[in-house]
Amino acid sequence: MKIRNLCAFVLINWLVWCILSLFYFKTGGFSGDFYGNLFTVFFIPGQMSLFAAGLFILSLPFRLIGPRALQAAATAWGGIFSLFFVLDIIVYSQYRFHISPAMLELFFGPAGREIFMFPAATWVMAFAGLVILFAAAWGLTLISKKITLSNKALVWASVFLVMILFVYNGLFAWAKFMMVPSITAQRDRLPFANPLSANRRLRKMGFEPKREPYALPARGKLAYPLNTLSCSPDKKQNVLIILVESWRSDSFTPEIMPRLTQWSKQAGAHYFANHLSGGNATEAGVFSLFYSMPYAYWNDFTSRHLPSVLVSEAQTLGYTPAVYSSGKLNSPAFHQNIFAAIPNLRLESKGQTKWERDIDAVTDFETFLDKHDPKTPFFGFVFLDAPHGSDSPKEDQIFKPAGDAMNYLLLTKNTDPTPYMNRYKNSLHFTDKMIDRLLTDLQKRGLLKNTWVVLTGDHGQEINDTRNNFWGHNSNFAKYQTHVPLFVWSPSGAPAQTLTYRTNHYDVAPTVLTHVYHCANLPADYSIGQDLFDSTPRPFSIISSYTKKAVRTGDKLTVMDAYGNLEFYDENFTPIADGADPVQIGEAFKTFAKFYK
Repeated sequence: MKIRNLCAFVLINWLVWCILSLFYFKTGGFSGDFYGNLFTVFFIPGQMSLFAAGLFILSLPFRLIGPRALQAAATAWGGIFSLFFVLDIIVYSQYRFHISPAMLELFFGPAGREIFMFPAATWVMAFAGLVILFAAAWGLTLISKKITLSNKALVWASVFLVMILFVYNGLFAWAKFMMVPSITAQRDRLPFANPLSANRRLRKMGFEPKREPYALPARGKLAYPLNTLSCSPDKKQNVLIILVESWRSDSFTPEIMPRLTQWSKQAGAHYFANHLSGGNATEAGVFSLFYSMPYAYWNDFTSRHLPSVLVSEAQTLGYTPAVYSSGKLNSPAFHQNIFAAIPNLRLESKGQTKWERDIDAVTDFETFLDKHDPKTPFFGFVFLDAPHGSDSPKEDQIFKPAGDAMNYLLLTKNTDPTPYMNRYKNSLHFTDKMIDRLLTDLQKRGLLKNTWVVLTGDHGQEINDTRNNFWGHNSNFAKYQTHVPLFVWSPSGAPAQTLTYRTNHYDVAPTVLTHVYHCANLPADYSIGQDLFDSTPRPFSIISSYTKKAVRTGDKLTVMDAYGNLEFYDENFTPIADGADPVQIGEAFKTFAKFYK
């Protein structure tokens, strides 16, 4: 293979990748307005030109070995690049983020097959596609050997790609400066896209931005809690946190969860009907629940193996830990942060399916109670996983028609969500039985009268609710992925009540530390939340994904990506022209450095 043939091979692959890139927009949707669509026209070929340049640079050194080595290298690199695109498209179709080191760590971790769930049909389609792509890469090298581009053609092709790259970066720089969401929201569509910004240059030219950009405060040494806790409960009451994976708020109905409906009417029951998780994915949601702070602190707490005060203070007070999770606690690494101080931590449950592992977790918790001295208080945690994969035994599959596991490569915004919603409802109908089993067991043992029970979800689950092709979670901050139920049963015996003011996961730890542990500290010492029973309005709520942060004020969302770009949405995640009060946004961003000196 000659250099000119390599250039032809690169250009053909560039065209193939441009076509493959349309799958990202099939999932995420096109912008729908003129400026957004104009940007897309330049964005796809411009970003793919960078990958084309990478293919050329990586293949070129092999020319020093010989023409055959160059052909083999070009085929291999072309196949690898195409392999990356196929796999990344599959990941993006479900999770709306791209392959990254953090994602690979999760994927190849102990629970990777449970976190990243793709039906067999998806993998078959992907494998078939890979075979075709590698075969095509070899065929294209053979074809390109017969193509000899002239110097003029090479010059014009190079100029064309450079101009496209220049235009797409220029359009994005203008859109970021003027805050045009139909353009800036597209940055995450394609992998490794990081278009240029030119805010300083545009200011020098006399242009004025819509508003000044926000910057996150500087971070120092971790300081948690800010002051030593002083807790002295006069009567030690048990604590049980029941967490349901992927539990959206509107699924709490008598039809779907009849047993929980009855429990919500019992004395001591408090239902918080307007509750937000601190994340749209498991890591962020669980972290916000236990630490009462944003997911931005995850790495620091994990690297230091620093547990949540919700757990560590229970141990200090003599509580016996009882942690039983259906999903694995070492992927994500909850064993290295939240539960790091618990010896002989139970990391996983037994069973072939999620619902079988749920049963195993509940059974093991009941076994713990059989052996536990009721005179000693316990801190319990039971994590139920069935709704994550919409998994349930046959006897609970009462909602029909119920679809099979989602093949994300075939889903579109026009796909009827009904079968998949019914499958999800069936999993919650089964979960309802598990919750009832736990609460009934506590009641029969006489423990419920001395136990605080917190029941909530780690995040929600979207099933194409807005017909914008969002399926699952961790893809946006719409209410379907962030609103979760929250129940608290207290031993007070007070009449059941429904509380409608907004609360969030950050409020759970302050409630337990105040009412159960009787800590004298103000919540500000260890939390960004407040007591659940304090109806003082929360000025903002922080919600995180693996790659983005969102501040919700009222029904408006201000989203910041990893590069500091801001975008604005309503609660259905429809782009809007403007976000929340800038002062509130600034105060929210300050919390990302609150626990650093």
